[in-house]
Amino acid sequence: MEKVESVFRKHPELEPTGKLSLLGKASCSAEMMDAYLRRRSLNAPPIADMYLRLGERYGIRGDAAFCQMISDTRGWTLEISGPSWFPRTLAQWSEETSVEAHMQILYSFATEYPLPMEENAVQRQITLIGQSGWRGRVHCWEDLNGKWSDPGNHRYGQGISAVWRSMLEWTRRGDVDRDRERDQPQRQIRLRSGTLKERTIGSVDWSSFSSEQMRWLQEQRLLPTPAPHPDRKVTWAELAALLQHWEKRSSTATIEEEKVSS
Repeated sequence: MEKVESVFRKHPELEPTGKLSLLGKASCSAEMMDAYLRRRSLNAPPIADMYLRLGERYGIRGDAAFCQMISDTRGWTLEISGPSWFPRTLAQWSEETSVEAHMQILYSFATEYPLPMEENAVQRQITLIGQSGWRGRVHCWEDLNGKWSDPGNHRYGQGISAVWRSMLEWTRRGDVDRDRERDQPQRQIRLRSGTLKERTIGSVDWSSFSSEQMRWLQEQRLLPTPAPHPDRKVTWAELAALLQHWEKRSSTATIEEEKVSS
């Protein structure tokens, strides 16, 4: 008999429990991670590449650790954040030595193996983790509840996973949007005549397909070149530019008439 779980499509990054593991490969690019953080704070520095690089060094999901930073700093708005035993300033969240210490602590939570690097800037914190019986016992971000966070915060890890899922979904939407933008110049446009022709967006002069009103605008030299599609909406800025152009023409015509009459 086929198992129930095999019927449903599984998320490739999640454990069978539905949790997000601490160890693993990142799923987001540095470019999209930085862009995601800048949506929340324009002051945030471009540090995603550092999280990915150091995360890979220790086998930690660098993009998820980046999301932990976003969660702890409330989107790069809290000057001081993190647990009482490992407080961080915004400057420290962006320093390579501090980010590496962050990865070392996560590595110590996830495994009992010694650190892969000789440098160990967080021996005191790792000792505390071992004394608390947590060394190698925290395999998923959700398991950090009450350990990295305050004892009463039972949704800390879920919050990090939620940020990670949001960033991953936003990143994939961005990939789709970029694909659409790349394909946009060559898409087909249905003309009013009902025929399909390959056109390049922005280079089609629609004046020859347009109505009497469009031809009048063209005769008055009020249409941009190339002429826009007759059904395209006009923005307030475009309307203002059109009226300014018309006003200047009216003023010029009045001056010319006065010269002729004099």
